[in-house]
Amino acid sequence: MEGIKISNVKEFAQMKEFLTKPFLDLKNKQFLSLHSLKKISDTERAFFTSKNVGAYTVHFYTRGQGMYKLGNQETVVESPALLFSPLDRIKHFTTSNDCEGFVLIFSEVFFSKTSMKSFFLHHTQLFNSLDKIVFFKIEDRFDDVLNLFQLIINELRRPYSEIQEQILLNYVFSMLLISEELHKHERVTFRTDKDIKIVRDFKLLYNKELNKRQSLKFFCDKMDLNLNTLERAFKKNENTTPKKWANKRLVSEIQIELNRMDSSIGEIAFKFGFSEVTNFTKFFKGQTGITPKQFRERLQG
Repeated sequence: MEGIKISNVKEFAQMKEFLTKPFLDLKNKQFLSLHSLKKISDTERAFFTSKNVGAYTVHFYTRGQGMYKLGNQETVVESPALLFSPLDRIKHFTTSNDCEGFVLIFSEVFFSKTSMKSFFLHHTQLFNSLDKIVFFKIEDRFDDVLNLFQLIINELRRPYSEIQEQILLNYVFSMLLISEELHKHERVTFRTDKDIKIVRDFKLLYNKELNKRQSLKFFCDKMDLNLNTLERAFKKNENTTPKKWANKRLVSEIQIELNRMDSSIGEIAFKFGFSEVTNFTKFFKGQTGITPKQFRERLQG
């Protein structure tokens, strides 16, 4: 990105406030925020809870190091590096005293504006590896990543405009595409066990069949295992059931479609395998507490 000046990395890395936009709100699932690594590492644990399921984080180390825990595993990330995780996966991490860098936090609904971006988010191993925290060194692309983070910071500080959300989304996607390319060459993994593979395979298969309303028995037959085995694997690794996970995943995709405003509620219901709009409305309200129509009204209001 020729012509972009990085005047002072430390100035950006030690920001004292969250940078957000008025049209981005975690409560309404439309969310993008950027903060300093040091500040986030000192944040109360309450921030890293299940209420933030559906949010994703990118940790960018420009200096120093951080230590992360995933179950009983610990790993140290040394700059310059990128680390990727769903927000609720990391319960706690610490940084060195000389640490500088950024944490980018964004919601699924913010990122998944198109089917292509939704597919990318749910299939990239940057965020969808159960048995590891994905991180890697970025010496060769450090300037490119740093420039993209500065562009995001600059855009977040500008006054609101109608195209601002799309501009921010393009910057985030560009950074993730660069990261995906780097990840093909450098992989840092933890031990994989059978239960983790079961959960990962179920999720991949479910994503392929998302719009067909398949039963758990269908997936168990495809994977050649019984329901009890699938449920034990989910309980161990996700602390939930496959049914609850599948419902949340489906609701998340439905919300993305409702947010796009280019299809009727009936068309969306049919797309996700509901033959009757009443059944679709009943399912959505049972999961969210509001109807699809009310969800759209809140977005518009």
